[in-house]
Amino acid sequence: MNALLWQRIRRSSRSARALTHGLALIAALLLSNGTTGRARAQHSGDTGTAQPPPAGDGRIAVRIINPDDAKDVAGLEIALYSLASDGQPGFTSGQTDAEGRVAFPGVSNDPGIVYLIGARYREIPFGERVTFEAGAAEAAVEIEVSAPTDRAVGVRVEELRVRLDWMGDRVLVREIVRLVNPGRRVIQLAKGDGASGAQAPAIFRRRLSPAARDFEAGTTSLADGLTLEDGVVRYVGPLYPGDQRVEFQYTLASPPKGERLRVSVELDQPATRVVAVAGTAGMAISGPGLVASSEVSSDSGKRLEAWARGALGAHEKSFFEAALPETRLDPALVSIPRADVWLDLDDTRLTATVDIQLEVAPGAPVSGTPAAPLLSVTLPEGASLTGVAPEAEALGLVPRDRGGFDVIGPVGEGVTSLGYAYRLDAKPDGLALDLRFSRKLATLNVLIADTGLALDSSRLHRLRPFRSGTRNYLHREAFNVLPDEAVDLRLEPLRARGLPRKAGMAFIFAAIAGAAAFVMAPLRQGAARDRTTGESALTRLRAERETAYVAISDLEHDFETGKLDGTDYTAMRDALRARAIELLRAERAEQSAPSAGSAAATAATISTTTTITMINPVTPASGDRFCPSCGTPRDPAWHFCASCGAALPARREAGA
Repeated sequence: MNALLWQRIRRSSRSARALTHGLALIAALLLSNGTTGRARAQHSGDTGTAQPPPAGDGRIAVRIINPDDAKDVAGLEIALYSLASDGQPGFTSGQTDAEGRVAFPGVSNDPGIVYLIGARYREIPFGERVTFEAGAAEAAVEIEVSAPTDRAVGVRVEELRVRLDWMGDRVLVREIVRLVNPGRRVIQLAKGDGASGAQAPAIFRRRLSPAARDFEAGTTSLADGLTLEDGVVRYVGPLYPGDQRVEFQYTLASPPKGERLRVSVELDQPATRVVAVAGTAGMAISGPGLVASSEVSSDSGKRLEAWARGALGAHEKSFFEAALPETRLDPALVSIPRADVWLDLDDTRLTATVDIQLEVAPGAPVSGTPAAPLLSVTLPEGASLTGVAPEAEALGLVPRDRGGFDVIGPVGEGVTSLGYAYRLDAKPDGLALDLRFSRKLATLNVLIADTGLALDSSRLHRLRPFRSGTRNYLHREAFNVLPDEAVDLRLEPLRARGLPRKAGMAFIFAAIAGAAAFVMAPLRQGAARDRTTGESALTRLRAERETAYVAISDLEHDFETGKLDGTDYTAMRDALRARAIELLRAERAEQSAPSAGSAAATAATISTTTTITMINPVTPASGDRFCPSCGTPRDPAWHFCASCGAALPARREAGA
């Protein structure tokens, strides 16, 4: 198997609670290349061109304190990194004055935004995180810096935690070493002194199995201080005062069927506690001194079985073994109830983050094969994958030749989230893309950051926009998406353009002509109805489906504003959704057999098999809000529909 190709992204770090001490140092790490200005932050992970933090009325005051040398605080580069609840990052920087102070005015004081402030002193990053209190206009931060020490005195290993995730042909091993530095200085050892492996200086060492492959640092570790050489993992710092986690991962080949996987455990210094965690449901772990322990939580909040033992002596060789669970080889046991696609478009690129819910029927985990994967992820044409979520790495991902990847499994029972991200180059006038899924999808949500866009899609219907964190999102939805069906979407930026005087006059005359045409529309509509026998069955089905979509959108609004209770909302939405799906199926049947007899049969089938009452619980009569002919929302002052030109009934007073 090739090395892991996936660069992790923090989908769920949209929430401030997911931030760790390691993430709090990101702002300082952005200064590591020694350059100045915003160009330093062109890429944070793979978030694209960094934007300034959200603007607002807030002010962040930063003070650097150096207890060893109070004067050595001037001219330090300070990085300010913002992370909104919707995952949108921002970056700016400044320099301290003679007293070690710097301020960042004009930033948003939204309590939902986490700000990370970082400084680099003597090549050591220091950082703090801060949020605004509700209603506060100023936030103050003090960061204490000091010269590092190269004496690792009193450092102890509080816990070694080893998590195993079965990924089909291999097992992903993720280790967390929890270190405690009792001193008040940061410990930093030289990165290299000519020695290697077990002889090189280190704060801690961990010898791995010779079969270990694909070693890399964890998402919250400072990777430049963590190395693997001659089979020995070394960490040289920085190690900050107090409690700090160092994370790394590697893979081991899955054992033959019926055999157990063995993981060796050996440290150069004593460990207070060793914990083994089964990341895959049904996995059983045993070993010398191991006993069943209380469950632990994963990064996504999932409860996992665990086993623990007490102290492990320095250089004591131990191990534990894992029995891999039985699996079911039946892809039909996997369904996709929902997928969310978050899109953000600027002048040069589209950034997409996708979250697919995989649901497995109760029982043993389900696996696929390279020839018959559980799911094939296909990217839009021209797109490139930028990462997968950490939890998704345990699902047995196999890269595909033309981009995307296959999911081999195993996938445990219940709902599992598959998160990934990609980007697609765009032009200033926008782009068009097709969203495809290899399995049937019950509900597709597409959420587009509202940067001033015009949207067009023949498959997605519109729901009410909403706000998440500091951003507004346009919301589109589709039901019953078939395998490999193309869900088309066109995004075009809206730009204001001035008109020359002659063009402006032409526009005025065109508007007058359009108004006259609108006034005459009902007369022409009536004449047209006299001359024709009616519109095609396909057109009628599509119009009725669009009417159902409008009703769903209106229902969402009524629920959000408290005009409907949960029971009524659920029942009515399920009924409207079922109606929309029936109409969609009828459209597909009509397209495949478009004869007049087939149209009549299709219409008869719908009318006799589906009886749903559309209720508008807000207004006395649906005609007060929608056109009875085409379902288009109406303005209270209209006498004729702006869409089809039909006469509209007079509005009734509430209570009539």
